[in-house]
Amino acid sequence: MYISLIRTVILYSIVIFAVRVMGKRQIKEMQASEIVVTLMISNIAAMPMQEVGISIFAAVIPILTLVVTEVGMSYLMLKSPKFRETVSGLPVVVIDKGQVNQQAMRSLRFSNEDLFEELRKKDIFDISTVAYAVIETDGTLSVLLKSGELPATAAQMGVNQNPDDKGEDALYALIVSDGSVDRQSASLVGWTKKKIDKTLRTEKITLDDVFLMAGNAKGDYRVIRKEGKESR
Repeated sequence: MYISLIRTVILYSIVIFAVRVMGKRQIKEMQASEIVVTLMISNIAAMPMQEVGISIFAAVIPILTLVVTEVGMSYLMLKSPKFRETVSGLPVVVIDKGQVNQQAMRSLRFSNEDLFEELRKKDIFDISTVAYAVIETDGTLSVLLKSGELPATAAQMGVNQNPDDKGEDALYALIVSDGSVDRQSASLVGWTKKKIDKTLRTEKITLDDVFLMAGNAKGDYRVIRKEGKESR
């Protein structure tokens, strides 16, 4: 029992040391190589903790080897942009000058739902206010708003806030995604199938022509056609 306890403490200390050497990033900020190394270290360290018959050096040596390898790769990525590009990839622009880059989203397997989710996490509920959006190499989304769309406080604008105003009218929800109606999101802002069909007839397009359609409770909406679909 005491042997297992001592082995666990030793391995725990080694893993903490390894993580500290590799850096202090959060999981969501890690590159693919860093995530792989972290998972491998945790699995290697677990085996001697569970099996007393396995030598502790069977974990220590591979862990130290992984740490040295990861530090070496980090140094090479720092010195060689091409090597970094090969290992980590490049940031990808998914919204360019206010236009959604559909090809880039498909290549990343990044759905419209993913895009809207990431925008909402940044308190952006209207995609038309976005000038640029970039998927970074760690998977996070960076956003630049259009000029004049940066938020201002009510005090700066001299507006008296209504405590009963919850801002539902400003919320844009994803109504149509790649030709399919998202009924749950549409109902969130009061859009029925009848209202969607009427709007599409007004725009003189069919459901299959729509790459992305978003709307709010006031009836405002934004439509992005699929690439290759000409306006009728």
